[in-house]
Amino acid sequence: AFSVVSKLLSQRKLDLLDELVSAEVLRVLKEKISLLPDNHRDALAADIDAIMYTTEGDVRIYYDDDGRKFVSILMRFWYLNGANLPDEVPGETKVFQIVFGDESTKEKRHLLTANYEFQREFTEGAKPDWTITRIEHPRLLE
Repeated sequence: AFSVVSKLLSQRKLDLLDELVSAEVLRVLKEKISLLPDNHRDALAADIDAIMYTTEGDVRIYYDDDGRKFVSILMRFWYLNGANLPDEVPGETKVFQIVFGDESTKEKRHLLTANYEFQREFTEGAKPDWTITRIEHPRLLE
Protein backbone atom coordinates (compact mmCIF):
# COMPACT_ATOMS: atom_id res chain seq x y z
CA ALA A 1 0.00 0.00 0.00
CA PHE A 2 2.83 2.40 0.83
CA SER A 3 4.51 1.92 -2.54
CA VAL A 4 1.26 2.29 -4.51
CA VAL A 5 0.12 5.39 -2.62
CA SER A 6 3.54 7.08 -2.72
CA LYS A 7 3.74 6.58 -6.50
CA LEU A 8 0.23 7.98 -7.01
CA LEU A 9 1.18 11.02 -4.89
CA SER A 10 4.30 11.51 -6.97
CA GLN A 11 2.28 11.32 -10.19
CA ARG A 12 -0.38 13.69 -8.81
CA LYS A 13 -3.07 11.05 -9.36
CA LEU A 14 -4.89 11.97 -6.16
CA ASP A 15 -8.32 11.03 -7.54
CA LEU A 16 -7.21 7.37 -7.44
CA LEU A 17 -6.62 7.60 -3.67
CA ASP A 18 -10.29 8.10 -2.69
CA GLU A 19 -10.77 4.53 -1.44
CA LEU A 20 -7.33 4.28 0.19
CA VAL A 21 -6.84 7.57 2.05
CA SER A 22 -9.18 9.36 4.48
CA ALA A 23 -11.03 12.40 3.11
CA GLU A 24 -9.28 14.77 5.55
CA VAL A 25 -5.79 13.55 4.63
CA LEU A 26 -6.66 13.68 0.94
CA ARG A 27 -7.83 17.29 1.25
CA VAL A 28 -4.54 18.33 2.88
CA LEU A 29 -2.50 16.36 0.33
CA LYS A 30 -4.22 18.10 -2.59
CA GLU A 31 -3.10 21.45 -1.23
CA LYS A 32 0.48 20.35 -0.46
CA ILE A 33 1.12 18.39 -3.67
CA SER A 34 0.12 21.32 -5.86
CA LEU A 35 2.83 23.46 -4.21
CA LEU A 36 5.70 20.95 -4.38
CA PRO A 37 8.65 21.44 -6.71
CA ASP A 38 9.07 18.59 -9.21
CA ASN A 39 12.17 17.12 -7.51
CA HIS A 40 10.35 16.85 -4.15
CA ARG A 41 7.32 15.33 -5.85
CA ASP A 42 9.58 12.77 -7.59
CA ALA A 43 11.16 11.90 -4.23
CA LEU A 44 7.78 10.83 -2.81
CA ALA A 45 7.71 7.69 -5.00
CA ALA A 46 8.90 4.52 -3.28
CA ASP A 47 9.40 1.57 -5.56
CA ILE A 48 8.62 -1.65 -3.72
CA ASP A 49 12.14 -2.98 -4.42
CA ALA A 50 13.67 0.25 -3.04
CA ILE A 51 12.12 -0.12 0.44
CA MET A 52 15.08 -0.85 2.68
CA TYR A 53 13.43 -1.16 6.09
CA THR A 54 10.03 -0.91 7.76
CA THR A 55 9.00 -0.81 11.38
CA GLU A 56 5.81 -0.18 13.31
CA GLY A 57 5.91 3.01 15.35
CA ASP A 58 2.68 2.70 17.27
CA VAL A 59 -0.20 0.24 17.46
CA ARG A 60 -3.42 1.38 19.13
CA ILE A 61 -6.81 -0.17 19.79
CA TYR A 62 -9.53 2.28 20.70
CA TYR A 63 -13.28 2.78 20.83
CA ASP A 64 -15.26 5.81 19.67
CA ASP A 65 -18.23 7.35 21.54
CA ASP A 66 -20.62 4.94 19.78
CA GLY A 67 -18.71 1.86 20.96
CA ARG A 68 -17.14 1.07 17.57
CA LYS A 69 -13.72 -0.62 17.80
CA PHE A 70 -10.74 0.61 15.74
CA VAL A 71 -7.12 -0.44 15.24
CA SER A 72 -4.50 2.06 14.15
CA ILE A 73 -0.95 1.15 13.07
CA LEU A 74 1.73 3.75 12.40
CA MET A 75 4.38 2.41 10.01
CA ARG A 76 7.74 3.98 9.23
CA PHE A 77 9.45 3.24 5.93
CA TRP A 78 13.02 3.87 4.76
CA TYR A 79 13.42 3.83 0.99
CA LEU A 80 15.99 4.70 -1.67
CA ASN A 81 15.04 7.27 -4.28
CA GLY A 82 17.03 8.76 -7.15
CA ALA A 83 15.24 12.12 -7.33
CA ASN A 84 17.43 15.13 -7.99
CA LEU A 85 17.57 16.45 -4.42
CA PRO A 86 20.37 18.54 -2.94
CA ASP A 87 23.09 16.54 -1.18
CA GLU A 88 22.37 18.29 2.12
CA VAL A 89 18.68 18.03 2.96
CA PRO A 90 18.14 18.91 6.64
CA GLY A 91 17.06 15.94 8.71
CA GLU A 92 17.69 13.45 5.94
CA THR A 93 20.03 10.50 6.06
CA LYS A 94 23.29 10.79 4.10
CA VAL A 95 23.39 10.45 0.31
CA PHE A 96 24.59 7.10 -1.03
CA GLN A 97 26.61 6.69 -4.22
CA ILE A 98 25.65 3.42 -5.87
CA VAL A 99 27.86 2.18 -8.71
CA PHE A 100 26.35 0.06 -11.46
CA GLY A 101 28.72 -1.43 -14.05
CA ASP A 102 31.95 0.57 -13.99
CA GLU A 103 33.25 3.49 -11.94
CA SER A 104 32.22 6.03 -14.59
CA THR A 105 28.52 5.20 -14.16
CA LYS A 106 27.32 6.47 -10.80
CA GLU A 107 23.76 6.87 -9.72
CA LYS A 108 23.00 9.05 -6.70
CA ARG A 109 20.37 7.74 -4.29
CA HIS A 110 18.83 9.33 -1.21
CA LEU A 111 17.69 7.29 1.77
CA LEU A 112 14.36 8.88 2.69
CA THR A 113 11.76 8.17 5.35
CA ALA A 114 7.99 8.21 5.36
CA ASN A 115 5.35 7.62 8.04
CA TYR A 116 1.95 6.20 7.09
CA GLU A 117 -0.80 5.45 9.58
CA PHE A 118 -3.29 2.71 8.70
CA GLN A 119 -6.67 2.43 10.40
CA ARG A 120 -9.36 -0.22 10.28
CA GLU A 121 -12.66 -0.61 12.04
CA PHE A 122 -13.01 -3.97 13.81
CA THR A 123 -16.62 -3.57 14.94
CA GLU A 124 -18.68 -6.65 14.05
CA GLY A 125 -20.23 -6.17 10.60
CA ALA A 126 -17.85 -3.37 9.52
CA LYS A 127 -16.10 -3.61 6.14
CA PRO A 128 -12.58 -5.09 6.52
CA ASP A 129 -10.92 -2.18 4.68
CA TRP A 130 -7.81 -0.36 5.86
CA THR A 131 -7.65 3.41 5.39
CA ILE A 132 -4.56 5.60 5.51
CA THR A 133 -5.20 8.32 8.09
CA ARG A 134 -1.80 10.01 8.12
CA ILE A 135 0.91 10.52 5.49
CA GLU A 136 4.21 12.17 6.33
CA HIS A 137 7.27 12.50 4.12
CA PRO A 138 9.59 14.59 6.33
CA ARG A 139 11.36 17.47 4.56
CA LEU A 140 9.47 16.73 1.33
CA LEU A 141 5.78 17.06 2.08
CA GLU A 142 5.56 19.80 4.70
